[in-house]
Amino acid sequence: MKNFLYKEIKLITNPLNWIFLLFLTMLLIPTYPCYVPFFYLCLSVFFMFNNAEINRDMEYSLILPIRKKDIVKSRCILVFFYQILGLILSIPFVFLRVTENQAGIDLNVAFFGLIMICLSIFNFVFITGFYKKGEKPGLPFLASSILYFVVYIVFEIPIWMKSMFNVEYFIIMDNTDATSQIKQLPILFIGIMFYVLTCFLTYKVSAKRFEKVDL
Repeated sequence: MKNFLYKEIKLITNPLNWIFLLFLTMLLIPTYPCYVPFFYLCLSVFFMFNNAEINRDMEYSLILPIRKKDIVKSRCILVFFYQILGLILSIPFVFLRVTENQAGIDLNVAFFGLIMICLSIFNFVFITGFYKKGEKPGLPFLASSILYFVVYIVFEIPIWMKSMFNVEYFIIMDNTDATSQIKQLPILFIGIMFYVLTCFLTYKVSAKRFEKVDL
């Protein structure tokens, strides 16, 4: 598995995937939705799968002396590692951003919990959708992208309309002071747990589907 994962990193990723991590600097743009820069991580994952298709990686992997579920496992690990790296790299922007975001939620503890849920849902729909047939990633990416933005809008509605709703916790969710962010910790915890559980579920469902695919 170690060698196969090394193969994934060397052959499936390309310079564009690492360049896309620079899009996280968009988090510093005043009045810009914080969820959008993270969608570029999702787009980068699509390019990984597309690059694999162009280079006929599936055919190559299937002739190797490994199980089909190991093919899925290594790709899932690559995707999860890439997204977690992006999340870690985005943390400094919490301290570098100096203006309030008028376009949605600010960079705070609650946001990181919510974005992990968005990424989890994208992963499940895209990866399981791809391994249902193991062919083209286009349609699974379209479906997962639409769902990503639907979830993003659902999460942003309380922030956009916090004054209308007049719910105290919605107001707290958008704050960046230390007291408010301590109160946001349950959202971060839920996001982390959701991401971890969804990673496991994404792999299990994808592996089960791929075992049934005749290529």
